[in-house]
Amino acid sequence: MTVTVNNQEIRIFNGATAKHAILRYLLRNKLDVKKVDNLVIKDKYGHQIDGDAPLSNGQTITFKTA
Repeated sequence: MTVTVNNQEIRIFNGATAKHAILRYLLRNKLDVKKVDNLVIKDKYGHQIDGDAPLSNGQTITFKTA
């Protein structure tokens, strides 16, 4: 499936969580994956979501460090 993370399309496996998608984003952009434990994650409406939140195809999320 494909999700959008911080304006970048990410291909990820079905059943992935927000944390999985962000890890893929961080690895693709050669960023520090240790940041994944200290993030504020939001859905496309600006609502904060948990890293364990399941994603569906076409979903958009954003994140920033806390």
